Amino acid sequence: MKDINDLRASRATAAAAMASAADTIETLEGAEAPDQDALASAQTAFETAQADFGKADAAVKRAEAVEAAQASAAKGGDEQAGNGFTGGAAPVPAQPKNPADKAIEVGFIIGALANQKGDREAAAAQLVEAGHSGVAAVLSGATAGAGGVTIPQPLAEQVIDLLRPKVVVRNAGAETSPIPAGKMRHARMATGSTANYGTEATAITESEPTFDNVDQAFKKLTAMVPLSNDLLRMSSVAMARVARNDVVRQMAAREDIAFLRNDGTSGTPKGLRHWALAANWLTEAAKTAAVVEALINKLVDKVEDADISMMAPGWAMRASTKNFIAGLRDANGYPLYPSIDKDGTLKGYKIHTSSQIPNNLGAGSDTEITFCDFSEIMIGDSLNLTIATSDQAAFVNTSGDTVSAFQNDLTLMRAISEHDLAPMHDEAISGATVTGWSL
Repeated sequence: MKDINDLRASRATAAAAMASAADTIETLEGAEAPDQDALASAQTAFETAQADFGKADAAVKRAEAVEAAQASAAKGGDEQAGNGFTGGAAPVPAQPKNPADKAIEVGFIIGALANQKGDREAAAAQLVEAGHSGVAAVLSGATAGAGGVTIPQPLAEQVIDLLRPKVVVRNAGAETSPIPAGKMRHARMATGSTANYGTEATAITESEPTFDNVDQAFKKLTAMVPLSNDLLRMSSVAMARVARNDVVRQMAAREDIAFLRNDGTSGTPKGLRHWALAANWLTEAAKTAAVVEALINKLVDKVEDADISMMAPGWAMRASTKNFIAGLRDANGYPLYPSIDKDGTLKGYKIHTSSQIPNNLGAGSDTEITFCDFSEIMIGDSLNLTIATSDQAAFVNTSGDTVSAFQNDLTLMRAISEHDLAPMHDEAISGATVTGWSL
């Protein structure tokens, strides 16, 4: 069997040939008078490269499957006959992947790039030597540029999947769609057509639906995470988990508050709080059981009365607000909303909690509660994740102090993703600023 590194090199060559042929086709098709002969030749070159890539890719996967099987079957002290090693460190066989370690490749890539000062080829070689040939193949297929290494889309989508349970709007049912060119315009129906009754021989009243647009454009989310070089020097699953989890944790926390409350200025997405119509956002200073009941009913009513589809309706609030409402009692001492403790719903709609929603607004005790049909919320995502590392840079910590990564034996990891948020219909959102609705 051919050496797996030679097989990967053949696959990379075929992929580069495909990209070159695709660029040629795009250039020719963009000309005012395309050269049909040249276009046909470029198409043939692309198809040939595509076939070569498919063949090479299948060979690589077979070789990796063999390595994984050997690693799984091996026991301590086993020796592979004819391996040719008489001393020194031999490459570790490819390690089988734990299905629970979703997107852990990101952690390995961060560690390898940090150890190799951002050199993608050297980082890939390190991963191969450590037995992570599949991760090395992912890194080899990544796009390198001055801003860092852009992780391939399938892996970036796995990272987005990890964000989902940590970001209220994503988890509650918002629709995610790719924005490949940085901007997207969605058409939406502003008003529908109507139907009328009429008597015999009278003209039928004509009506037409009207449409307008919802525009989305990338907003750049950047996470800066300092990591210990002692940790990064280990090419272990534990290291990869720590690096991956740090990235996901930082990005999720910032994205959560942006999608809920940011006002769309300073390069941030516009969150639900500021997409809500003025008439749909209420204020309430009282907190008696009767007042709470009336306000909750009003918030649901504003969305239902707008003929919203109600495919994924739900609430967004702080956990302390949820617990305050759950603690309300009627005159006989029974819970007003037993469904909160029973199945986490209020008026039959799922409650989603986030500590990113403030509880110190206004005079210091105000918070916010939001009701929304989350199926009406669109998240436009670039589906890309760009990673860069540096052990020479400095950063400003949460205390406002400048910290030298080099002096403190740290490596700074920067991750960049791009996305935007907009509702199909603003009427799908209602909410209120309330005072004292927490424990």
